[in-house]
Amino acid sequence: MPTWCGGRRTPESFRRTSSRVSRLTVQYDAEVDAALQRLWPKARIYHDREFTRDRADFLLVVRGRGVMIETKVKSDPGLFHGSTLPPLLDRLQRDGRRLVVVLNQGDPTPARDLVTTKLGDKGRIVVWSGPHHDTELREAVESLLHQTSRHA
Repeated sequence: MPTWCGGRRTPESFRRTSSRVSRLTVQYDAEVDAALQRLWPKARIYHDREFTRDRADFLLVVRGRGVMIETKVKSDPGLFHGSTLPPLLDRLQRDGRRLVVVLNQGDPTPARDLVTTKLGDKGRIVVWSGPHHDTELREAVESLLHQTSRHA
């Protein structure tokens, strides 16, 4: 069961990664969180306190509809294959949930194919590196919020 709450993941929860990646991830999560608050000021945003590969970083609830948000940080602008996504995609596929993967940089084409294979039209990937990419983030989330589904 997810431990959704208002808390943030702490650097200690990233012990298996390098400290540079940890700092970038914590900073990026905070920036994405701020963007979600800016784009949907009336939304509820839940954070998962535990760092696990099979749960998304955020649950965004807008107008009673939920979208899972997973952030990914790449240290280079190359291809993003999404090698860490399968446990999360498998869980969301079983649960029928919607997901937006928010990537800081890179070409998401290979991972987009993976997400589409697992989630079909219930998954999106966007490259977001700041407010200048808010339009893409908003469009990805809103397209999922407008879907008719048995699952919120």
